[in-house]
Amino acid sequence: MLKVMDNWNNSEEPTLLRMRLFPNRSLDKHGTKVVFGIIACGFLLPIIPFIGSPIGTTLTIFSGLTFYLFLTFLQKSFQQGATFEEILISKSKIIVVHKEKNKEDKTWEGNPYWTRVNVDIDNPKLKNYLTLAGKGRHIELGAFLSPNERIELRDKIQNALAKANSA
Repeated sequence: MLKVMDNWNNSEEPTLLRMRLFPNRSLDKHGTKVVFGIIACGFLLPIIPFIGSPIGTTLTIFSGLTFYLFLTFLQKSFQQGATFEEILISKSKIIVVHKEKNKEDKTWEGNPYWTRVNVDIDNPKLKNYLTLAGKGRHIELGAFLSPNERIELRDKIQNALAKANSA
């Protein structure tokens, strides 16, 4: 998901583009709790008639294991949801900060004049694979975005770079 930001910390000069990119979330915290409750009831209700029997024990073990795996994958999904990227483009510099939960921030800086935006439409890894090139490096942008959002992001970055280079 793309979000245009109104303010940027430590910004000393006017900016042409300030954006935050973050993964799409199909459920918020409340929705997740509802799904969690429905799945817990779905696992618990069929076991109730068999409590105390060997079948009940077997059902409890398999249901518990399945529920544990569900919680593990849900936690992994929420950790990936905490990943985001921030982009700042001004007349004299472009800064991209990639942030992940419990990891060190990765920062890339470049000059807008030398920075180029590339989209590889036929990339086997990702459709509409978006990269920035400058300072002898290529960095990936918005790998967690949808293909259409990457195209939209490319257009916004190209417009901001054009404004920076024309000024």
